[in-house]
Amino acid sequence: MVQKSDSKQYWFKQDNLLKPIDWEYIESLPDAVQDALELYMRGEISIGKASEMAHITYREFDMIRAKARIPIHI
Repeated sequence: MVQKSDSKQYWFKQDNLLKPIDWEYIESLPDAVQDALELYMRGEISIGKASEMAHITYREFDMIRAKARIPIHI
């Protein structure tokens, strides 16, 4: 399991988001998906690599990312 980080380590600032990240939703997801989201939010892996790590399709991962209100990293 990936160590959860504080917002200072993410590539975005949570204070700048229009809507806050839905941490409750994220915590309801399987560990592999949570770990992939954490690494994605840190900017350590791409969305494609995150979907592979979570063992789901790119489209499924992106839908989860959007539902959790995590901004897309381009």
